[in-house]
Amino acid sequence: MPDVMIVVPTYNEIETLERTVGRLRQSVPHAELVIIDDGSPDGTGELADRLAKGDAGTLVIHREERGYRSAVIEGMRFAMARGATKVVITDADGSYDADDLPELLAVSAGGVDLVIGSRFVEGSDVRNMGLRRRVLSRIGNAYARGMLATGVQDLTSSLRVYRTRVLEHVDLDAIQVDAYAFQIAMAVRVAQAGGTIAEVPIGFIERAVGASKMRLAEELATLGAVTKWSLAGVRALPKAPR
Repeated sequence: MPDVMIVVPTYNEIETLERTVGRLRQSVPHAELVIIDDGSPDGTGELADRLAKGDAGTLVIHREERGYRSAVIEGMRFAMARGATKVVITDADGSYDADDLPELLAVSAGGVDLVIGSRFVEGSDVRNMGLRRRVLSRIGNAYARGMLATGVQDLTSSLRVYRTRVLEHVDLDAIQVDAYAFQIAMAVRVAQAGGTIAEVPIGFIERAVGASKMRLAEELATLGAVTKWSLAGVRALPKAPR
């Protein structure tokens, strides 16, 4: 059984999936990779099946439902069921540089429970991100840090390595938010469970093909969720070490 499982949620990623999977398999060849497709109408699921047919290290889960949160949680549970000790989460659009994964995994191997590939720490290389998204990301992360009492600079990054030992102490079903808010909630839940968090600078290139699925409504919903949590007294404060 693999020590590392890479989870790649997909919906309409036919233009980028093959390249992304190829780079991930090259960067971390010892890992097992699972593509979780939410019934993409553009043929992404069929492409995933073809990729898996030619590579024993690539698996596919087809789902009828749609949603990033539920896809990631299903991937985490699948990884734990297969005995993985580390779960990598990344996007299918190729924005995050797969070459950074070995460093994230090395930090994880040192005992860190959540390693975040950060776009907003010294040494990161962010390219082609539009001014609007860059400003909103910076402001949104600063707001969440202040409201939730955490020092994490990039709470919304989708490139992460979780150790399954901390996931066992997180009530995944209790997290009912999606998109950016889900990433923030997971970091807070890990901290509350007594888990350690580290950020590693990464390369990020805004997708050249396809369109981002993030919309203004989702960005506003994230700010609303953070405000609600803060008013309810939710803070990224750890329990006593396990």
